[in-house]
Amino acid sequence: MNVSSSSNTQVLNLITQNKSQTDMMLEKINATKEINGTDGATLVVSNTLASQMAALSQGVQNSNETVSMYQIADASVQAIQAGTDKLNDLSVRYNNATLGSEQKTSLQKEFTDVSTAMQDIANQTTYNGQNLLSSNYGLDVSGLSDLKISDQAGIASFRDNMSALSSTISSQINSASSSISSSLTTMTNLSSANSQMSETPLDQKIAAINNDQIKLTSSVLTQIHQNSMMQQNISALLV
Repeated sequence: MNVSSSSNTQVLNLITQNKSQTDMMLEKINATKEINGTDGATLVVSNTLASQMAALSQGVQNSNETVSMYQIADASVQAIQAGTDKLNDLSVRYNNATLGSEQKTSLQKEFTDVSTAMQDIANQTTYNGQNLLSSNYGLDVSGLSDLKISDQAGIASFRDNMSALSSTISSQINSASSSISSSLTTMTNLSSANSQMSETPLDQKIAAINNDQIKLTSSVLTQIHQNSMMQQNISALLV
C-alpha cells in the first residue's frame, strides 16, 4: 500500500515561494539608506536597526519553517494513532478464545495490512528529503514492525508513544509560533524607530512579511486538511 507524498511536495513549494519573497523583502530592508540629512551617527543608528530587523526576519522565517515541518509530522502521527486504535481493536478480537483458525487468519491479515499502511506513512513523512518521524527530530516511531496481534500490551505501549509524540509536536509548534509573534512585535517597534530617520517607513515592509507568514501558515493548514491520500489509506482499513 502506497501513501502519496504530493501534499508534502506542495507544502515545500509554498515554503520555497515564501522564502523567496521574504529574501526579497529583506534585501529591501537592508538596502534602505534613504536617510534624512547626511549625519554619520544617524546613518550608523539606522543601519544598526536595519541589521537587527534583518536578523529577526530570518528568525521569523526559520520559525515559520519549523511550524510547517511539525504540522506535516502532526498529520502523519494522527493517522498512525488512528491505525494503532484499529490494531488494538483487532488484537482484542483475536484474543477471543471462541474464535476459530479461519477467523484468526482473517484478523491477522487485516492487522498486517493496517501495520503496513502505518509503516508507509512513517517512511514517507519527509521534509527536505529527511524523514521527520525519526530520532533526529525527537519523533521516533520505531517498534511498529515489532507489533503482534496477540500482544495487546505491546500495542498499548506503542499507542502511549504516539500520544507522547503528539504532545511533543504541539509543544514545538506552540514554541515556534510564540517566537514568530514576539519577533514580529519587536520588528514593528524597530521599524517605527527607524522610520523616523528614513524617508521610506519600514513598517510597511514588516507588515508585508507578517502577511506572508500568515498566508503561508493558512496554506499549510489547508494542505494538511486536504491530505486525503494519507488519511484514506487508514480510513479504508477502519471500515
